[in-house]
Amino acid sequence: MAHFNVTRSAPVSAAQAWERVLDLRAHGEVIPFTTVRAAAGLTRGSRFVARTAVGRVGFDDPMVVEAFRPPLADVPGFARIRKEGRVIRGRIDLVITCPSAQAGCSSVTWIQEISVYGVPRLLDPIVAAGARAAYGWGLGRLLTRPLLRAIER
Repeated sequence: MAHFNVTRSAPVSAAQAWERVLDLRAHGEVIPFTTVRAAAGLTRGSRFVARTAVGRVGFDDPMVVEAFRPPLADVPGFARIRKEGRVIRGRIDLVITCPSAQAGCSSVTWIQEISVYGVPRLLDPIVAAGARAAYGWGLGRLLTRPLLRAIER
């Protein structure tokens, strides 16, 4: 299984960063060729499916939330999401902190183990490098885009 992590700073509070990263509707708008089907609001035990496709060719990426603890004043936010798909398996650990006394800053760390069906373990370093780049780009977009809820008000 390939392992990688990505850390991004965001000019928003830890609570706002948490909301931005876990807004599944935003994933469908930010990540190319991807739509997300999920019930409203994530909690421990929630299940959702991300579908990645170009035209009729694609795959489902079913996931389940195993841990879900939003950030509090001095307690980092933590979520663990298990990927249960036929094509992609593994898990994501999401940690969100406010590294200083500044209210308008946060640090987001995305740690992932990923296995892609049919790709030999020998290629794990290449899988990790590609996934790190893709997830880092997506995470950056999620953290800098306006919140949908703010737009809808």
